[in-house]
Amino acid sequence: MESPRKELGKYLSMITKRRYLFIVVALVIMSIFAWGSFCLPKKYEAKSTIFIEKTVISELVKGIAISPSMEDRIRVLRYALLSRGLILRVMKDIDLDAALKSPKKQEEAIEEFQKRTQLTIKGGDLFIVSLRDEDPRLATNFVNNLVRRYVEENVSAKREESFGATRFLSEQLTLFKDKLNKADDAVIKFRQKQGVAVAMDEESIVREIKGYKSQIDDTRVKRNELAATLRSVRIQMKSIQPTVAILSTRGGGGNVQALENRIRMLLVSYTENYPEIVKLRAEIEAIKRQKQAPVSGGIASEEMTTVNPVYQQLEQTSLQAEAEIQALDAKQRQLAGLIAERERELRNIPENQKVLADLEQERMTYKNLYAQLQGRAGQSEVSKQMEVEDKSASFRIVDPAVVPIKPVSPDRVKLILAGIFLGIIGGFGGGLLRESLDSTIKDIHTLKGLGIAVLAVIPKITNAVEELETKKKDRKVFIAAGCYFCVICLLLLHEILGLTYVDRLFSLFRL
Repeated sequence: MESPRKELGKYLSMITKRRYLFIVVALVIMSIFAWGSFCLPKKYEAKSTIFIEKTVISELVKGIAISPSMEDRIRVLRYALLSRGLILRVMKDIDLDAALKSPKKQEEAIEEFQKRTQLTIKGGDLFIVSLRDEDPRLATNFVNNLVRRYVEENVSAKREESFGATRFLSEQLTLFKDKLNKADDAVIKFRQKQGVAVAMDEESIVREIKGYKSQIDDTRVKRNELAATLRSVRIQMKSIQPTVAILSTRGGGGNVQALENRIRMLLVSYTENYPEIVKLRAEIEAIKRQKQAPVSGGIASEEMTTVNPVYQQLEQTSLQAEAEIQALDAKQRQLAGLIAERERELRNIPENQKVLADLEQERMTYKNLYAQLQGRAGQSEVSKQMEVEDKSASFRIVDPAVVPIKPVSPDRVKLILAGIFLGIIGGFGGGLLRESLDSTIKDIHTLKGLGIAVLAVIPKITNAVEELETKKKDRKVFIAAGCYFCVICLLLLHEILGLTYVDRLFSLFRL
């Protein structure tokens, strides 16, 4: 604890020794900050508060209507509010452009306003626009006109954007409707040209070809069977006479009634083509002809011939077999033609399907786009009505800028306090610097450190008269410094209380 105390005592001794330098430096720094704060130009700040109001309707039509979100509005707020065109129009509104005839000066003024205009966003739905300027009325007019211009142009731009979107979607709907109709016509014409083949796939055609080949094989087997049957019948026909002899008695031989009864009995079990039935009918016909034939020498012929029913049956079987063979041959030729046609279709399927797939894909693309455009058109119409009737999120000026009375810059209270603090630090630093530049030996420790033997120490001889004069001088300096410091403190109190007496005094000197 001895070392810090010694150090503190050393510094206090140094300040006491360099007290005049300490007072002068401290008061000079305090004076610079205190009186300089009154020389700095005053700047007034005009503020306007705008609230982004989100209506209930915007939540009700969420997903139906499209309107910019709060985040999107705030994201572009700074760039839109401080855009060059908007600031230039505001300058024209407050007649600043007339004084700035040079384009270069106008650009410099615009850049200056962009730098000095501050935008503060609070809570995501409240923002404050402020500007600091030496002329409070200019700052107020600029902020109010800037906010008014932005709100009006924002509403107007949103409405124009909604109307433009509706017009654009209507034009696109008409355009894509025509394209969709053309795509439908192209698909229909291609299908009509290609027929049903375009709707078949490779597997179905291959199955059809296999079915046709199976039918050909079945037809060929059946034809071979019929051909074998035909050969057998023809061999049998060669061994059978085509006609047979029928005996009858003179004057009507044979009992026709009995033969007819026999036929009726056989028809119960057989058809008209049964050989015995055919034979009996032939006999009946022969008897009837015999009765009607002229008698030669009074004696009728007792023997006559008729068709052999067995031969007739074999002949019918032969003819039927030939007809079936011809039908099977025609069927084979037809099936072969169908197979050839299906094979051609099978070769053309990839190309036809590719063309059809491209046409249908184009039609589906236009159809999807048209459906999306219809949905967007409905949303655009609702959005347009919301913008027209101000039902979406809107800007409301809740606190317009008023002409400020009290300047915000310079902050004299902070400057004076800083001057007092820096004055004390500066005075201490000045004394320390002066002490470090003093090369005289101040104590015996320095001599001992240099290796010089100390024989004796002569104490400081004081003069009562000189000490009295020094004390009087110190008292005067301290009183004067204290009074001046009190003046600075009064200036601080003056600014804390918001008085303007010193400002009036300075204004008189400026005049």
